[in-house]
Amino acid sequence: MGKKTKKVTRSGNNRKKVDPLKINMARILFFLNAILWFAYGIYIYYDMAVVNNNKSSADVVTLFVFANSGLMLFSGIMFGKPKKWIYYFALAVAAFNTVICLLTLFLFFLVSFFIDLLILLTIIPLRKLYLPNS
Repeated sequence: MGKKTKKVTRSGNNRKKVDPLKINMARILFFLNAILWFAYGIYIYYDMAVVNNNKSSADVVTLFVFANSGLMLFSGIMFGKPKKWIYYFALAVAAFNTVICLLTLFLFFLVSFFIDLLILLTIIPLRKLYLPNS
């Protein structure tokens, strides 16, 4: 009779080991971008409501800027947990923010755009950790 082959057992955890530094870098970039957007929201509100006396428009614009800041903050907080929906959510927030920044020409948006690009370049390679079946 021939040799018996060893039975290969799989642990069920096919996730590729990822450097935690990359995850923390993405989280820090999300937090930095959230701070920038929050500060920009304060500036926008001050400029529109106080300086230009346009409170109704300032309220709406500031709400959207703060929502963007909140989504960045939420993505940064949740990105430490390797779940599929968190990965897609963070990817969508960073991609959406990148598109928003591309449509404007201000220096602030240029800085935010580069941070968004860094976020995308940091989290795209982490796909295997969050999406184990791909």
